Amino acid sequence: MISDAKIIKIFCNLDDFTKKFDAVLIKNSITSDLKIKTRKRKSKMSKSEVMTIKVIFILNPTKT
Repeated sequence: MISDAKIIKIFCNLDDFTKKFDAVLIKNSITSDLKIKTRKRKSKMSKSEVMTIKVIFILNPTKT
């Protein structure tokens, strides 16, 4: 079992990473004139929350 403190530490590290990564991605992206359909609504979970769930799933050994 992963402790709550470890989960919070993982989330904070991933949150810092996604903020920096998104800024660099926007700065270095190539713009296009094509009209691509995008979602209009915001997701309810942030990227760092989703990534934290994925990392914890990988780190937590399950007995099946």
